[in-house]
Formats: sequence, structure tokens, C-alpha cells
Amino acid sequence: MPASPSTEATPPPFRLAGEGLLPVGPQPVPTNIEGIANHWLASALAENGLPGLAHAALSEPMEGTATKARMALSWKPGFTGPASIIVKGGFSAHRERMSYIYAHEARFFREIAPLIDIRVPACFGTGEDPEARQYIVLLEDLNLAGAQICRVERPFDRAATQAFLDMLARLHAAFWNSDAFAAGGRFETINHWEALPAGPRGAYQRGQLKEATFRHYLDLPRGRALPQMLHDHGRMTAALERVTLFGHRQPWCIVHADFHIGNLYLTSDGKPGALDWQTWSRGHWAHDVTYFLISALDVVDRRKWVEELMGYYLERLGAHGVPDVPAHADAMEVFRIHIVYGLFFWLTNPVAFQVEANNASVAPRFGMAAVDHGLFDDL
Repeated sequence: MPASPSTEATPPPFRLAGEGLLPVGPQPVPTNIEGIANHWLASALAENGLPGLAHAALSEPMEGTATKARMALSWKPGFTGPASIIVKGGFSAHRERMSYIYAHEARFFREIAPLIDIRVPACFGTGEDPEARQYIVLLEDLNLAGAQICRVERPFDRAATQAFLDMLARLHAAFWNSDAFAAGGRFETINHWEALPAGPRGAYQRGQLKEATFRHYLDLPRGRALPQMLHDHGRMTAALERVTLFGHRQPWCIVHADFHIGNLYLTSDGKPGALDWQTWSRGHWAHDVTYFLISALDVVDRRKWVEELMGYYLERLGAHGVPDVPAHADAMEVFRIHIVYGLFFWLTNPVAFQVEANNASVAPRFGMAAVDHGLFDDL
């Protein structure tokens, strides 16, 4: 995530407990994208079972929270490998400040992805350099298999929505109230998902919530598209503080935490997959489900289908082995409370990460859901 418009000093880098401390892959890991295409990439791929790289050609990098660059690959005689890969990591001006989420995504692909039965891009290795605070992942180029990256301007139909809800239910069920979150467990140190984290981890979020910054975004097209009742800074703050508490409420599960339509893809035969695992956390299932349903559906369709789609998600939780599936009425109430996250963060999303057309498409979806479900009614 980029810095807010505030001119205050940049906070110190934050590191998740136990992550980004050990080197992985050839060292040092380059901190400029051009440096990846030299001997380093050949060594990294060879360490992960793909020897024989002859040449890598860099395409135009795509900037965002992380930099993503397509590398066209050619192989020495007698060796085979993909025609291209995606290199993702910290190569922009905010690299060091955001290094903790790059380390977190590297851990996901190295440790977590093999444990969960959902579709994600294949990973051909990670490069993790604690000294340089540089962490990258080498990912499958989904274009090679004809996958379609989902776009905010193309909301889902009902069938696609159900396919991704089943995927979420499968993800959440994998570690539903698992002992892995307990003291001494594998995920003991994994952060709770929070809308407004305390301390350095929440510096960006709380910076965006400062009233002057908040008002700045309200004056952009996305803000002007929201109902006036949602311009209330005090109630927005109260709603964010309320939903933050849910990150510490059981049932806990692994959440993607950024499961919006633009982070999803469909394979050439229509099967669902998820990208961008930089913020996976332990958290409450309702965060992923609410964020997904509102971002992915046209307002009219969401109004018609949301109750039934929630029932479908709950049914799939049970099918994937969850013994204590929430009641439907309770699920709709926590859905209501979680609307604020998408409302606030699509309202205050800098254009360095999403162009204004995308922000102005999605923020009103959350705005209308907030009105329809009475997000501010009890605040």
C-alpha cells in the first residue's frame, strides 16, 4: 500500500514475528528488477528444479503494492521450462517500508499453499534476503494457460459467484478453529486480521483515516458517487473500530484478506483461482465473504442474491467439514458489520494502486450495500 497524502515522516519498517529472518534462495537477492534477469534468476530456478535457463528478457513492470514483471525465458538445448514467468516483489520507492508484506507472501507460497486445496498460481521459488529486506516470488504466468484475470468493470454472474464462494469455504474450512493458532502452534505468530491495526502495522490505515486525508478522497469521483450519509468521518471511524475487533473473535480461520474481484482469476475452463496473497491472516470468515460479494456483484444482483448466496457459502462450509457452521441470521449480521472495510479502503485507495475508474466502480458498490444493510444505523 502506498503512503497517504500526509507529509509526516515515514514510520519505521514493520516485520511480522518470525518472518523474513532467514535467507532463502541465492543471496543477495537483487533490489532492482533488471538485476533479476541475470545469473540470479537462473540460479533460483535451478534450486527449485528448473535448471538450464539460457536467457531472461524483461517486459514492462506493472507497479502496485508490489512490482510485477513478466520475464520471457529461453532454455539451453536439452532443458525445458515455462516460456515466461511473473516476478513479483519490492522494486519500487516504497520497497523497504512494505517489505513485511512481501515476506508474508513468500511465506504463503513456500509454506501455506501446499497445505490448502485451492487454486493459486504455481510458484517456481522464492528469494528472501533479510539483510537487504528484499523478498520476491517467482510465479506462473497465467496467460500461458489462457487464464482470465477478473476485472472490476465486469461483475460476476451467479454461477461464478458460487464457484468463488465454494473456494472461500474450502480455504476457511482448512484451518477452522485449528490448534495451529494456539500457543506453540504453527500459526501462533500469524497476525489477526484487523481493519485498523495498532502500532507500526497500522500506520498506513490510520494515516488514511485522518480527517484531512479522508476529506481529500471524498472530493474525488469515487467519493462524490457515495451517498452523503457515508461522508460522516466519526461514524466511519466507529464502524472501523468495531469491525477491527472481529479479527480477534472466533471462529478463526486462514483468510485471504484481500479477496476482491480484481485479485481473482478464472482458468480457461472456468475454474476459480486467487492471486495476491500478501495479507493472508488469521481472522473471521466474514471479512473475506463480505469483501468478495460486494466487490464482485452488480448492486442490483447483490440486492437480489445476497441472502441466498450467504446460505450457499454456509452450506459449503459444512460440506468441507466445518462442524459449527454459523446460523444464517448471525452470518448476515456480521456481513453488515464488515461492509465498512471495503467502503473505507476503496474510498481511500490511492491511484498508484487502482486507477480512479476502478475505485469509482467499486466504492459505490460498498456505499449502496452500507445503505441497504444499515451499516451506520446503530452508531
